[in-house]
Amino acid sequence: MSSPVLRLLAAALFLPLMVGCVSYEKLKVQLYQAERANEQLIDQYNRLQQNRNAQRSVVAISQGDIAGIDGAEVEDGGLSLGAEFLFDSGDSKLKSEEIPVLDEIARMLKAKYSGQKIIVEGHTDNEPGKETDEDRQYNLKLGFDRARNVFKYLNLKHGIPQDRVAIFSYGMSKPLNPETGHTPEGRKKNRRVVFRLSAHHY
Repeated sequence: MSSPVLRLLAAALFLPLMVGCVSYEKLKVQLYQAERANEQLIDQYNRLQQNRNAQRSVVAISQGDIAGIDGAEVEDGGLSLGAEFLFDSGDSKLKSEEIPVLDEIARMLKAKYSGQKIIVEGHTDNEPGKETDEDRQYNLKLGFDRARNVFKYLNLKHGIPQDRVAIFSYGMSKPLNPETGHTPEGRKKNRRVVFRLSAHHY
């Protein structure tokens, strides 16, 4: 049998194998992506349930409670603090090992609401044109990491125990004012950490 014929037969046998390998690798990638998406959905569900359980009923923080706490505002019965007081842009690490405003908040929570469980919420902004699933996941993680680091500060420096606190991230899904959330000032206000008090006693 001539050499060209042999090469043709070899190619005919090899091509299906190559196609099969490519299809298999593609299926492996798709399966991995599906598993990751499922893990993320489960994680979001668990955190949502945690937040709902903690927020069945809420004790409102008043304007008088936050008097003297620089930058603090009352938001729907919670204490809201702009992210710029705590973090650099896009970062979840606290700016410093010493955050005076968090010290003030911790003292207020321990003195006035020592029996209540605390909910720490992380909120981010919604950058115009960047509202894909990937961006939502990024912002959910950023909000959660920020809330977690705030809790760590309260825990390590002020002794507020882990079982007293629930941590949750809304990411960019809960802007203060949806109509202005796309503006620079609106986005700045949306980047915040909110402290709420559950009526469930610690």
